[in-house]
Amino acid sequence: MAKLRRFINISEDIFVIRNLIGAILQGVGLAYLVPVLLVWFYPDEIKLSVYFAIPGVACILLGYYLSRHIEQVEDVNLRQAMMASAFVWLFASFVSVVPFMAIAKMSFIDSYFETMSAWTGTGLTMMSHLESYPKILLFWRAWMQWLGGIGIVLVALTVLIRPGVAAARLYRAEARSERILPNFVNTAKIIVQIYTLLTILGVYLYYVNGMSLFDAVIHSMTGLGTGGMSSHDLSIGYFHSLAIETITVFLMILGATNFTVHYRVFVNRSLKEFFRDIQVKAMLIFLVLIIPLMAFSLVRFGHVGPIRAFRESIFHAVSAITCTGFGISDLSKYPEADKVLLSLLMVIGGSAGSTAGGIKLIRVALTFESLKWTIEQAILPKGAVIRKKVANYEFSEEEIQEVLGFTMTYFAFLLVGAMYMMLRLGVKFVDALFESASAIGNVGLSVGITSPMLPPDVKTVLILLMWIGRLEIFPTLVFLVGVAMMLPRRAEK
Repeated sequence: MAKLRRFINISEDIFVIRNLIGAILQGVGLAYLVPVLLVWFYPDEIKLSVYFAIPGVACILLGYYLSRHIEQVEDVNLRQAMMASAFVWLFASFVSVVPFMAIAKMSFIDSYFETMSAWTGTGLTMMSHLESYPKILLFWRAWMQWLGGIGIVLVALTVLIRPGVAAARLYRAEARSERILPNFVNTAKIIVQIYTLLTILGVYLYYVNGMSLFDAVIHSMTGLGTGGMSSHDLSIGYFHSLAIETITVFLMILGATNFTVHYRVFVNRSLKEFFRDIQVKAMLIFLVLIIPLMAFSLVRFGHVGPIRAFRESIFHAVSAITCTGFGISDLSKYPEADKVLLSLLMVIGGSAGSTAGGIKLIRVALTFESLKWTIEQAILPKGAVIRKKVANYEFSEEEIQEVLGFTMTYFAFLLVGAMYMMLRLGVKFVDALFESASAIGNVGLSVGITSPMLPPDVKTVLILLMWIGRLEIFPTLVFLVGVAMMLPRRAEK
């Protein structure tokens, strides 16, 4: 640690990070003010708007104060961007607890759990009897998930931060690397436009198929954002509608698809672009392989008919691999084999460059390909050159090592979380693994472990897993190391 300090200017880091955080915090403040508009439609909830207006204005003012020297930030390195991004997710969740504590009368830890779950697009919840809560609070959960799907930083890039190196570094620190356009800010704007258009499409499809307008807005935002928070305890199962389940599957797959693919579909006006993508192909292959296994297990051990088994298997398999978390039945009653298969899908996750979590399909594909390349390297003559290419993506040795390192680290956190819950709560390993995979994959499916009755330390573990998973591990580690380096320096002063 002492060696690292010699190469790092901590005071410069604090200055840059403070200004970046301030700029992004203004975006959080603006997000806080949007639910206030809902009182136009629900005037009886106007007295609750104060719990959004005051924190929103406070965030904007604090953000403005912190970022008052943003124009002096000439350059931002990746370490600073990672630290700012990691802290913003922690702080955004912290400042978002007010409505839950004031309106729902939840404890701080439960409120922080709820906001972290919402911002990270996870969907695990401490709330029940959702129909009894005010509309403005339910909208706030869904609104955070919608914004969290494209990222707090991405929203800030769109409306606040000036173009340049700072924008590019923050964009990458959010675990995003795809660029639809050469300019990062223009890329962010295109993504928001596509995201908004698809959300409106989802609202329309839900509404014409029987949902109320409020429910349609909520489920379209959380479906496309692959967050999965619902306005009903039974989630999508509340509606008992095959049409609504089909629309939800459609939205979940769209949300878990790389935005570059959406852009190519819109520009070229051809669905071929969708099915040509390697990650979409991989997603469909995993679904085709796993859905029949799940259905067979449900028929044999779950005591349901074949049609119902396939219906549930399709819905929950898509919900798991897209990391959405919507459900249509009680997963705690599922056979162990199905829980393992769903855990596998949650670990795999959706496409890189989408709103989904998990390891990501391109990394999984690359891991399998790297095994093939290793075997080929051993068989071929010495000095033979192998093009390390997956579909249209060509990878360097450094990138392959980074992917393998990420995958191993991901599994380490996954297993540590599962082991902690198993030992602390005395639950089965399969159930603990399922819940850990759901948290770190930002999924939201649950076998019943997540509840307000959990001990505070287990809730904290789940919060950390959600945070780590949303930022894809490394920014959180950089943040923790950076904080550890700053503390001794502050203590010396």
